[in-house]
Amino acid sequence: MKVFILSHSSAVENLGGAELSLLHLIDAWAKDDSEVTFSVAARGPVGLLQPELAARDVTTHTLDFDAWVLPLVRTDPADILDTDRRNSEAVLAIVGLLRLETPDVVITNTIISPWAALAARYLGIPHVWFVHEFGDLDHGLQFEISRASTFEDIGILSDLVVANSRAVHEHIGQWIPADKLAIAYPVIDLDRARDLAGQEPLYPIVPDAAAELTVVMVGRLAPSKGQWRLLDALAELRDEGTSIAAILVGGDQGVVADDVKNRIRALNLSGQVVLTGETDNPFWYIERGDVGITASTSEAFGRVTVEYMALGKPVIAGHGGAGAELVRDGVTGLLFDADSPDDLVRALRHAVDHRNDLPGMGESARRSVAEISSAYPLNTVVERIEQLVARGAGPMARLPNALNLWLDLPSAVEGTGRALHDRNSAVLGSASWRLGTYALAPARLLKRTARRLVRRARRK
Repeated sequence: MKVFILSHSSAVENLGGAELSLLHLIDAWAKDDSEVTFSVAARGPVGLLQPELAARDVTTHTLDFDAWVLPLVRTDPADILDTDRRNSEAVLAIVGLLRLETPDVVITNTIISPWAALAARYLGIPHVWFVHEFGDLDHGLQFEISRASTFEDIGILSDLVVANSRAVHEHIGQWIPADKLAIAYPVIDLDRARDLAGQEPLYPIVPDAAAELTVVMVGRLAPSKGQWRLLDALAELRDEGTSIAAILVGGDQGVVADDVKNRIRALNLSGQVVLTGETDNPFWYIERGDVGITASTSEAFGRVTVEYMALGKPVIAGHGGAGAELVRDGVTGLLFDADSPDDLVRALRHAVDHRNDLPGMGESARRSVAEISSAYPLNTVVERIEQLVARGAGPMARLPNALNLWLDLPSAVEGTGRALHDRNSAVLGSASWRLGTYALAPARLLKRTARRLVRRARRK
């Protein structure tokens, strides 16, 4: 079988959950089927993903395109026009690649970009969509054509939609027919995690101060990951007389990371909290902790949660999203309400007061990983994909809502022209433009005089 996959990112800064899921999907599928081949198109510029794919002998294509699920919805007509031009060119480029490579199935690995799905539908190739995120609930993103319209389109443009958890399955099931839906938990290389847990980094960073409990939280520093919840809880418990040290593992660059650092200083937590920055080996740090923390607003799955558990750590996790799927409250960890800051304080206080119970909970967590890993295996979905390929792509129920993105282009063009006219009018009517015109008048007069003298000299 020949499989073509679209990745919304090349992982310029770090390999995120979607990229890791893509790599592990390829590894697991190829392990079970030696005849399957893959090619991947990823959004440029080239990042960390392409070398990983090359090491697996996967053909890669780097394209210029944007998203329909974004940090901020575009409103500037010129921006809309330029983005839609690049996206339409990307669809045509993918159509060309599909014609050249003739894959049996096309897979979109994220809700962020639908361009491969449109190309597959155009050519009548079976299409499968892997959904790894809620979009707004977990990452704070916005839907260009609304949440409902986006997930409706994911169903319209796909023959099979694979959710990465029961929580995501239930969420998108509001807009996608049940017979098109499946669940496959992400493939996680837990053996690698266990191996790396024993390899100390060259320059390890750990808290200096003694504490009653050490917690570890892995994830990029961002509001949606919830480091702020943990910091506020640590400060409140410190004021109560309870000392908890924290190791925050993950990328610490950019404005949102600065917000976390400023919060640490403002709460006077510098002695309790350390930031490791980006690292290839978070697992050594997980081993240093007594408890793993998942304080996200709503995790679609929680790869890190499973990694905590695989290393024998009980997890304190928000029960929103897939948290309650993975963590059994009071058995393999503790659940808290992410919408109630005091509830995380309660969970941490319970962990301190019952710290003698933590090793037993950690061992229960370790044992539960096997059950989690086998709950929704990839091979079940691969079987459905093989059946889909055998019967061919199904018909579209109707045209996708995304068609409006292109139908709105005339108004974007008109808006761009209007904006340019208004800008030019503002410049020509400004005081600085008039002043410049007056200041340059002598120079223009001198230039015209010189031209007349040159013409007279030539006539003579």
